[in-house]
Amino acid sequence: MKKILSLVVMALIAIQFTSAKDVVTKDEMQLPLAARNFINQHFTKPQISYIKIESELLKGKKYEAVLTSGVEIEFDSKGEWTDVDCKRGTVPASIIPEYVKEYVKTNFSGQTITQIERDRHGIEVELNNDLSIKFDKKGQLRELDD
Repeated sequence: MKKILSLVVMALIAIQFTSAKDVVTKDEMQLPLAARNFINQHFTKPQISYIKIESELLKGKKYEAVLTSGVEIEFDSKGEWTDVDCKRGTVPASIIPEYVKEYVKTNFSGQTITQIERDRHGIEVELNNDLSIKFDKKGQLRELDD
């Protein structure tokens, strides 16, 4: 029984490695419509440098679009953004929840948000001073990390 279970696990791992191929393209039509709309709505004259498409066996596809400005945007399989990294630039205010804007404005005046990430637990932002701030789904502060 242990041999059969081991063989099944090894087969699943082998399938994962053979089917998980990354594709790199410049064709923005490879992005889901929601992702293309997001880029066009929140970035001024966006030009896509390249798109990386990761296929995962159980999770579907993940997309990473890199703009010529250096901005990196990650999307889930539905085309919903999960991470926007503007490097040393500023994340567009239109995608930052109001409670995050207010907290940063009140407690870190003069700082800008350079990265924003969202997942099932909430929102995490990084400021230009490298401070990381995490909020839960209800907008409550969870953690400050430098």
